[in-house]
Amino acid sequence: MDSVTFSMPPLPVFIKGAESVFSAGKRHVRRTFSVFDLLYVKQGCLYITENGREFAVGSGHYLLLIPGREHYGHRPCEEHTELVWLHFLLPDFAVVSDCGVSRQTVIEKEATYTEPIQYRLSIRQYGEVKQRERVEQMLSQIVEQNIRRDIDQPLRQLLLFIDFLWHLQKQELSVPSASEQVSAAAVVYIEKHFSEPITLDMLARELRFHPDYITRCMQKTIGMGFSRYLAHYRLSKAKQWLAETNETIEAVAKRVGIDDGAYFSRLFKKMEGITPTEYRRMARRN
Repeated sequence: MDSVTFSMPPLPVFIKGAESVFSAGKRHVRRTFSVFDLLYVKQGCLYITENGREFAVGSGHYLLLIPGREHYGHRPCEEHTELVWLHFLLPDFAVVSDCGVSRQTVIEKEATYTEPIQYRLSIRQYGEVKQRERVEQMLSQIVEQNIRRDIDQPLRQLLLFIDFLWHLQKQELSVPSASEQVSAAAVVYIEKHFSEPITLDMLARELRFHPDYITRCMQKTIGMGFSRYLAHYRLSKAKQWLAETNETIEAVAKRVGIDDGAYFSRLFKKMEGITPTEYRRMARRN
């Protein structure tokens, strides 16, 4: 697997980022970019070829498309697929075969009294992210900057983007901590049982940890506790079914484990900023 390696400083140049939705049967267009295009799939699977090499970019995975290389969708999406794309430039980069990354190789040159520290980052072209929920929060923050009109908005967006790149680098260096392992197990349980009336106490019995400890682990690694992540995941599935089916709001609510349709609508509006009906209308326009 190739990696993209680059020095920093100078800083990367962030250009644009947004979310896209591919309905079943749609595929990525054929084109060649002069900039990097990073694709992160939140839901579904995107099938894309770059320079003759096929990738199936599934949920929780990313693909870094390299400038000057033709890319296109070699097969249509088989299901509703949601992704985030980021366009950017790296002033000095090289594409290399995978090589080991260590803390020693990341710091290329220490700072002096007159020169800054020099980093050499190495990002895999394709991979699965660690701390997925944290990554998706970071990407949402980057995209949400598009609607801001503050004079410092471009700088804030650049700093968030650099933080995201640094996260991709750090995940190559780290061994999962106890908190990360507990949090990952909690996420697996929630995503398996989200349509059932599950509680934090049930999760605690399953994992054999105290509820407070699980909450601390989840807050530390993904930035949200049991209840918030359960709501977050339920709404992500609800959005898929709102876009792809003609089921009533109440029926969709029940599919994600919420028996009260009115409560579901209030929760959806609180977390997404629009009602389920408005989301369905927008998704079908796209």
